Amino acid sequence: MKQLTLGTSEGAQPLTLGACHVYIGTCSWADANFVKEGQFYPRGVGTDPRKRLQFYSTVFPTVEVDATFHALQPALFTGHDTDPRRLPKEIIPLLPESLRTAENASAAQLPEEALIGCWDYFAAFVDVLIKAGKLSHVLFQFPKGQGYTPELFEHLERWEPYLRRWQVAAEIRHRSWLEEPARTEFFSFLKQKGYAYVIPDMVQWAYLPPPDIELTAPWSVVRFHGRNPAMLERRAPTNRVYDYSYSADELLPWAETVRDLSPKLERMYLLFNNHYRGQSARNAREIAVMLE
Repeated sequence: MKQLTLGTSEGAQPLTLGACHVYIGTCSWADANFVKEGQFYPRGVGTDPRKRLQFYSTVFPTVEVDATFHALQPALFTGHDTDPRRLPKEIIPLLPESLRTAENASAAQLPEEALIGCWDYFAAFVDVLIKAGKLSHVLFQFPKGQGYTPELFEHLERWEPYLRRWQVAAEIRHRSWLEEPARTEFFSFLKQKGYAYVIPDMVQWAYLPPPDIELTAPWSVVRFHGRNPAMLERRAPTNRVYDYSYSADELLPWAETVRDLSPKLERMYLLFNNHYRGQSARNAREIAVMLE
């Protein structure tokens, strides 16, 4: 069984539980607070992007690339509003004049040719990772507070010519998706398409979904968001939302769940999003030790 040793020159490998490969990592390696206050990177590494990623890869075998949501490609594909001024410069001329200088817009406001252009840009970015053999899956995280709607299925069907190129994982953030009859419809759709359901761990208040275990593909994803109640606050800064450290008592049941699920899966991804002060890396390491 592979040991995850800090700072070794060899790239980290997934853990093996029978025939299942378990990839453990964080949802960022370059978040500003994670780098500055996380006490993860050795001296002289945190300020160098190349060395930073090289070091990270010796500790964890996988990482979530969120740049496509936050910077490189605004999140038009999942129903989030975006700043159209951040779109690729070649797409700006395709927008109506009123949107070219707007601070906020939804995908529904963009012309068809602009949306297709955005998808083409995103696909080109993903293709780079595919050619390098570095892509595991593409995550579609739908907005917090978006309850069940058949429009999500229509949206995914509309862009299926792109989605069929990739392994796709879908994450919802409203418990109405897990209540009947929506639950059966949702999971049946994911199974039909071969998309993995993302199992979330987060604070259990209000509309946020419970960590129900559902397998809809031969692989699975668990995303650990932390259990900070600030997740429900409007416009709460991410450093508050993701300021949470899992205790051993909270992680041990997940380690047992992973062991129980491993005979049914080819691979699992355990990704920690509680990045503030490097808590994601510490918790990822802790659950890895529990599974070794």
